[in-house]
Amino acid sequence: MPRDPRHTRNQSLASQPEVVPVQVASRRFRATGLAVATILAVAVAGCGSEDSPGGADERVLVGAAISTSGPAAFAGVPVRQGIELAVEQANARGVLGDGVRIELKTVDVAGDPAAAIAAYRQFEADGAAGVLCCTLGSEAGALRPVMTGSVTPGVVTVSILDGLADPPHLFRPFEIPSNPGGIYDQFLDTVVGDAGFTTAVMVVNDDNQAMVQDSRVYADALARNKVRLLDRINAATATTSFTSVATSIVAKDPDIVVASTIGSSTAALARSLRERGYDKPIVSNVGADSAAAYKASAGTMAGTIFPTPYHADFPVNEAGAAFAKDYQAAYGSKPDMFAAHGYTAAQMLITAIADADNHDPEAVGRALSALGSMESVYGDLTFTGGQAAVEESARHLVWGADARITEWGR
Repeated sequence: MPRDPRHTRNQSLASQPEVVPVQVASRRFRATGLAVATILAVAVAGCGSEDSPGGADERVLVGAAISTSGPAAFAGVPVRQGIELAVEQANARGVLGDGVRIELKTVDVAGDPAAAIAAYRQFEADGAAGVLCCTLGSEAGALRPVMTGSVTPGVVTVSILDGLADPPHLFRPFEIPSNPGGIYDQFLDTVVGDAGFTTAVMVVNDDNQAMVQDSRVYADALARNKVRLLDRINAATATTSFTSVATSIVAKDPDIVVASTIGSSTAALARSLRERGYDKPIVSNVGADSAAAYKASAGTMAGTIFPTPYHADFPVNEAGAAFAKDYQAAYGSKPDMFAAHGYTAAQMLITAIADADNHDPEAVGRALSALGSMESVYGDLTFTGGQAAVEESARHLVWGADARITEWGR
């Protein structure tokens, strides 16, 4: 397979990057037959026999612009760890061929769209084969026009903003939960439709495009299931005190509170509600699948119901179970949905790098565009226009006391 020496450059990024160690011996990783092993073995068989130029190790740069601080840290930290795990496993298996290793650089963009753009531009200048990006909808919305005007492809890690996928520039390896008939509709018709709720109040992060997008889906589902929406209350993603919001909700005493909010906001809202005596269910979104958010709530997220495409306690296949085992060994905790997103996004990009004619970003973009299916921790993925769909249904879960999670209705 031809090698492009441009992608061995190691220039410093504008925001101080974290260079992830690529020596697997420094971690407790075990090869356990994860889904990516099967996928990537095919690519390795085609190009792994070639030595890198001059016999020296070649490094292929992969960039990751992730919010590991600020309101989105609850998602960004496990995303980064999932990416690290996928990269180190791929390097351990020699996925890119003899003497060729993936060099991962991450930049904490702290939820700032301008910082996300700057990080992407620097990765682009440094010759990255591809970039993993987009924790929040605000980052994704700002990055999309930049990335679609460039040649360095991106794979979305978290953002559920509609309309992101755009081959050969941008790809998303998980379902959009707000799609008609998708994860949220199935979840809400099951939870709201079966429980006999009659009234609701909704809280929305109105400065987050994805949360506004989701709120429309939730409002439609409430109406469809004859639940009267008493009020919609807006709150910014940076809001830390929900005292007045909770006081207003308690006065209305709805059967449920619907939180179309990111995980940190859901945690803060739950805490304020429980402290004011509200003991009824909180119905939230995929962002509630976060042990960090539960911890931040001091356990008050108990009674919060949410859907998730992946949970370590309820894996849909062997790949999901193996991922949970490896992640636990590496980080001392179970992976959540966000870790699974980072892991799967990295798998997709690594697969394309291995499949590409060379490590040039345009070739990687073409390889991503040609990827029709992929096994993942969510189940079997198929891609249409760069957007993944999965056959398996999402899990409907509820937080309980002492951070216990059970399936809704079980």
